[in-house]
Amino acid sequence: MPKEEKGVIWKDGIYFRSASLFAKNNLFYVLWGATYNLDAPYRVKRSYMDAYMLQYITRGEVHFELRGQHFTASENEFVLLDCHEPNHYWAEIPAQVKWFHFNGNTIKPILEYIYKLNGNGHFLSPKAFKIDRYVDKIMETIKIEDENEIFVSRNIYNILCEAATPPLASTISSRENMIAINRAIHFMQENFHRQIMIADIAEHVNFSLFYFTRLFKKVMLTSPHLYLLNMRLVYTKKLLCETSDSIEDIAKKSGFQSSSYFIRAFKKATNLTPSKFRSIFSDL
Repeated sequence: MPKEEKGVIWKDGIYFRSASLFAKNNLFYVLWGATYNLDAPYRVKRSYMDAYMLQYITRGEVHFELRGQHFTASENEFVLLDCHEPNHYWAEIPAQVKWFHFNGNTIKPILEYIYKLNGNGHFLSPKAFKIDRYVDKIMETIKIEDENEIFVSRNIYNILCEAATPPLASTISSRENMIAINRAIHFMQENFHRQIMIADIAEHVNFSLFYFTRLFKKVMLTSPHLYLLNMRLVYTKKLLCETSDSIEDIAKKSGFQSSSYFIRAFKKATNLTPSKFRSIFSDL
């Protein structure tokens, strides 16, 4: 006798899939999925599952508690869940949800990045409309026995990429702040070869060091220190490949405080010393 799921009025699925060893080691893969029509008293309260989950609400609404936050996902919205953490979701009115659990070796850091950017894994209509076709392709594919694991992995990847795309700058900061960030970047481009500090950049745009650092990271998704460092490192690569300047001169021309600091930073970023990097390109 089939097990009754309270609050599940109708369902298409559940479709279970077993990933190959290749998929488990190298791809994103689906574990199982279904489409549910829900109503009260549907409720799931889970403390742990070795999987991740996507829920796409096509009708009605579903309530969620994730990472201490409560929110409601409505029609044409979706939610990404890390089921390794406690999560709780339920229906209070009729709803329809397309959902699947998935896994993959590199999903954890990607989802952490998405949570940091988004706040709670809940995405509204503009994002949902962009991933709808990928969800449908996955739902269609897992219903058949000979699914293409590369195809499924690509569609999961596309969903995560859409979720990880930063919002438009105008939605996360004022016009004045964006102008200040652009001025700061232009100042870096013009002066990175000098030994400027982040405090000099903040002063140039008339912000306190604390406020500027926080705002820059919010808008550019990296710290001003790393942004300036990467700018300098890009320039050093050009000099290493196109000139015969010494390491000391390249460090000085690129704004590094010393050649030893330059060598450490370069090796950390590339896993190569500047000399080794130069020798690789001299052999081309």
